[in-house]
Amino acid sequence: MPKKPIFTREQIIDKAFGMLERGSLENITARSLAKELNCSPAPIYGLFISMDELKKELINRAKNLFLTYVSKEKEEVPFLNIGMGICKFAREEKPLFKSIFLRNSSYSTLISEFHKIIFEEMKKDERFDSLPADVKETLTIDCWTYAHGLSTLIATGYFKTPSDNFIRKRLISGPASIIYYHLGIEKEKNELN
Repeated sequence: MPKKPIFTREQIIDKAFGMLERGSLENITARSLAKELNCSPAPIYGLFISMDELKKELINRAKNLFLTYVSKEKEEVPFLNIGMGICKFAREEKPLFKSIFLRNSSYSTLISEFHKIIFEEMKKDERFDSLPADVKETLTIDCWTYAHGLSTLIATGYFKTPSDNFIRKRLISGPASIIYYHLGIEKEKNELN
């Protein structure tokens, strides 16, 4: 009869995810994870074919968490939803935000995947269909740059726990005003103040 596993897959993923929040994906090895679990690497390899399999699980968990922030907003322009989501993610998931977006050794393809998520969210708004491709790309880059900058200031504590209203106002006065212009959406002046 095979020996009963010491840990479940979920317990190992949870511990590895905690390591991701405190460091970077590259620092998660079988040996470092085993040390966190206070065991040998054997239980890890008993439940995962490879560390790459485990890391894919971590990336999926991070992406799904990020998507919950980006997709739960209900603003009239996807870019504003995305900006609000990124900033709230930075405010409420600071260690994970820092691990993904601010570590020099962060998993570079993960950042690309997050950028792709943003582009896919934008495509859901049919009002963007009529815009030329170069305008869409410019809007994506400008909004990503601005929202990433604001979210970085939030995650690093420059803005201490900003309210949703504060975040929204910053985003509307920045690149969202350009998007409103391109989409022909009229916004009241008091909303931009």
